[in-house]
Amino acid sequence: MPNCPECAGLMKYDSNRRLYACQRCGLALKRDDLDKMWELQRDRVREEKGKPYEEQRKRKEYLDWWLSEKEK
Repeated sequence: MPNCPECAGLMKYDSNRRLYACQRCGLALKRDDLDKMWELQRDRVREEKGKPYEEQRKRKEYLDWWLSEKEK
């Protein structure tokens, strides 16, 4: 089970509403929204550790381009 991005409590899936609900604070999110919130938190942590997010994004774009099929 995933953890809540707000309070780190356990999130339980509610199949009737198709949402993940935190058992501690009551936050309810769809899986996509939960993933987006975790991604934003990861990005903030990376920025705080000294490597700017923009630099990481440029590197990822470059690697994606390099690994893609190139026209001959």
